[in-house]
Amino acid sequence: MFVGNGPRAVPLPCVDTRAENPRTNLGIGDRLGMGRENQYINDEEQPEQLTRLDQVLNQVLETLEKGRDDIFDIAQDCNEIEVNLQTELEGINLQTRQVILEVDKVEKMERYARLRLIDVSRDFRSYSQEHIQEAYEKAREFQVKLIDLRQQEVYLRKRRDELTRQIKKFKDIGRKADGFLQTTGIALKILRGNVERINDTIGESQRQQQMATWIIESQEAERRKIARELHDGPAQSMASILIRLDLMKRLWNQDITGIYEEIDNVRSMSKETLADVRRIMFDLKPSLLHENNFSMTLKDYFNDYEAKYNFTIDFVQIGQDKQYDLSLETALFRMVQESITNIRKHSGVKRATVKFEDNGRVLTLVIRDEGCGFEPEKVTNTESYGIMGMKERVNLFGGKLDIISAPGAGTQVIIQVPMEGETKIG
Repeated sequence: MFVGNGPRAVPLPCVDTRAENPRTNLGIGDRLGMGRENQYINDEEQPEQLTRLDQVLNQVLETLEKGRDDIFDIAQDCNEIEVNLQTELEGINLQTRQVILEVDKVEKMERYARLRLIDVSRDFRSYSQEHIQEAYEKAREFQVKLIDLRQQEVYLRKRRDELTRQIKKFKDIGRKADGFLQTTGIALKILRGNVERINDTIGESQRQQQMATWIIESQEAERRKIARELHDGPAQSMASILIRLDLMKRLWNQDITGIYEEIDNVRSMSKETLADVRRIMFDLKPSLLHENNFSMTLKDYFNDYEAKYNFTIDFVQIGQDKQYDLSLETALFRMVQESITNIRKHSGVKRATVKFEDNGRVLTLVIRDEGCGFEPEKVTNTESYGIMGMKERVNLFGGKLDIISAPGAGTQVIIQVPMEGETKIG
């Protein structure tokens, strides 16, 4: 008999009970009608069905991984095509503006030449044949040039509209590919079995399954957040830099002043991109959870945060220093991190107060600021992403999250989580 799945299946000790129960003298093969030759199964070898199951699972994993790689390549191709189309669109817009100016100029010249031809034709006795011929050729020349420029303008406008449609199409494809990547990633994690600890009782098994779900959800939420930050920050900046560089190439022999301005723009965008990357790296730096106790983890984080951002955090602790379950500490720490970041970015103040209390039944965290405040009920879905993530974390531990705020009255975030064995809050 084996516990677990796949190659890591662990054989349990074989206990011979046939002497106590005569029915067990029949082998498994006899009881299933499979023949005497399969009367006993060697516990040291995996059953054929388990081996086949492992092979099928590995094939599914390989297929999913290959599909994920293909989807990633498609998303990358869409992004590259989108950047190239954006660059071409910038050039088309520039050419369109130049052609429109040229059309206006030639229209005036063609109108003047046409009026000149009319005057000469009316009073042809006063002009020589050469003057009449010259006026006619001049009018004809401007007419041909105007027709050509208008055809160019029509072509450029059509091309601009076509590029706009293509950019939208590839954006949609890229967005859809990103969604498929997330779904495929979740499926792979579930199949690989991120959580390997399985307890003996049904209650512990359910708790372990819930923990696996929380781990997957939290990991995917963090990945989505990082992906969004990279997309909205460095990726957009790099795309803009590429467009600017291509525009500089087009302006090289036309507008030196414009090139200098674009160089300044590229330098400014590069500095912003570097700052964004450094900020993301800082947010991803692992914290030393469980090294001493949770309070020490918070204190170390606050000290580091104050030094990094010139921000003051007053920390108040009620109760003894303890170590808690690693998953609980991680969830609480991420919620404190999210709250402090929101205060620094949105409150308009550079000071916050954090109170941590353990009364033996409930853990309570209060993060407060005296900033501008807001109306929680008016927060949009996009803006509430962080709040939704905090609520999900608290709910997984049977806790409760309250946000008390009003314009001009500051904000309080109150997190309450019951200790193990206590009743769910709310």
